[in-house]
Amino acid sequence: MSQRFPSVAIIGATGNVGRLILAALQSATPPFERITVLTRSSSTPPDPSLLTNPNTHIVTVDYTSRDSLVSALHGVDAVVSAIATQSVDTQKQIIDAAVEAGVRFFIPSEFGLANTHPLLRRDFPIFEDKAVIQEYLEQYRLQGKIDYALIFVGLFLDWGMDGFVIDVRNKKVGFWDGGERPISMTTMGSIGVAVRGVLEGKVGSQREVRVKDVNISQRRLFELACEVLGSDGWEVRDVDTLEAIKTAQRKMEEGTAELDDIYAFVYRASTAPQYGQPWGDGEDDSEKLELRVWTDDDIRRLIREVAGLDK
Repeated sequence: MSQRFPSVAIIGATGNVGRLILAALQSATPPFERITVLTRSSSTPPDPSLLTNPNTHIVTVDYTSRDSLVSALHGVDAVVSAIATQSVDTQKQIIDAAVEAGVRFFIPSEFGLANTHPLLRRDFPIFEDKAVIQEYLEQYRLQGKIDYALIFVGLFLDWGMDGFVIDVRNKKVGFWDGGERPISMTTMGSIGVAVRGVLEGKVGSQREVRVKDVNISQRRLFELACEVLGSDGWEVRDVDTLEAIKTAQRKMEEGTAELDDIYAFVYRASTAPQYGQPWGDGEDDSEKLELRVWTDDDIRRLIREVAGLDK
């Protein structure tokens, strides 16, 4: 038996998500015949310890050169992009090159909220670049030149505990609109498994894929964190997400917006019910992709790990 896409290329394999996608691809059974890690000449190459499969090869590419990209993608069946969020607009030239090289399948850099929801697209400009890439891929698909899948994971469960959803290291939390609404959350390791499963055909021809490890509220995460770390010494505040995005929009117009202002849109999109998050039972593809539902004990162990208690 062979893989559906024997030759796979990954972009962004040194990033937080990319390295775990690479690890998942390298542990596939049956193995991929070739895994190509694309890297810029100016970037730091992947740590050799990440290259655990003899079929994995590093190829240096000039992303500004169509010829360089086409050459690197020649013979590749599928491309996975784990490029940083701030650079998703650069995927157009990669997609063009992939089509020219005969690549059959493309997974763009999504790995967040399900931003195809029409109200979410309308209200939140931070998703515009991703929407452009989605539409670009769809036009190529309609021409019969390439297929694709969008993988939505909600928020990162592990990274989110390091200050975004809750800060377990410094015992801080800002509850978004009270913090009671469940949020679909996925660990980065599970994202890697989901990507591998999509490439293996476990969701068939679906073009929108949703996965989660757990639906959990900030309040419940806080309760579990208090069980593990103790209830004393926490800095707790409330965040009105509607006011936060109003402030963010004003600062964006002034050109003074910072990263926290961009995050405000994610807070609002994650918790306001009209935006289609989270996905409930039967609304995601986790079981098809062989992801299990996380228990409270799993989350307690992750809290210990992120807080540095298990070193």
